[in-house]
Amino acid sequence: RIHTSEKEWLAHFEVQTRYKSDVPKRLAWYAMSLALGFQLPLEIILVLLVERHAPAVVPEEYRVDLGGLHLWVEFRVVRLWEIDPWPVLESGRSSLLPWVSLMRCSAEVVEQAARRIAVLRDPKIAAEFVVLGGLRYDRSDLVEMLGRIGAMLTEEMLEESSYYQMILEKGIDKGIAAGRIEEGRRMLRRLLALRFPGLESLPEIDTITDPERIEGLLEAVVTAPDAETARAAVRRTV
Repeated sequence: RIHTSEKEWLAHFEVQTRYKSDVPKRLAWYAMSLALGFQLPLEIILVLLVERHAPAVVPEEYRVDLGGLHLWVEFRVVRLWEIDPWPVLESGRSSLLPWVSLMRCSAEVVEQAARRIAVLRDPKIAAEFVVLGGLRYDRSDLVEMLGRIGAMLTEEMLEESSYYQMILEKGIDKGIAAGRIEEGRRMLRRLLALRFPGLESLPEIDTITDPERIEGLLEAVVTAPDAETARAAVRRTV
């Protein structure tokens, strides 16, 4: 939620390690939930981390026309590997240094970021540098760049990094699916609370384990003419 002297709006950042074709559709659902919940202008930014997991062309909008429902969502696509790292290096913001390894830079620039992190002697930032950079470089090379502080990092410290679960390649699809289910349930409850107060507490919601079923149910609730229709849709989905 961003406030300036002139206006107020919401900024939603969706970060993806592996782009999937359903991303625009999910962004539309997130936008609808945020717009209904906060009644504020919304800016949506899709951040792609790794070039090898992204298609050459990525849609920048999503449209839905279903009878009386017309939904048009626009979003900005940021390809991190196209971003100049020098504004980050010159900003003095140490928390951004781990991201340099995924930007448009040479190995020498990555080493420069590593030297600055080593001077900080902050294990958290060092772990984030190794975890994020591991999407593009060999982890052992990144640890070596960090010198002494890199040698102090343990696997447990890497796993405690705030970015570890986001980009863990082993089992990442399972993690994404679980995240979609939890987020879908949250959005469904918010939408039910806004349209049909009281239905958000239906116990059947917690038993839904298929993200596609939740997505279909969101559409059903949006178009439901009354509470009984929405209730029946939830119960049919289980």
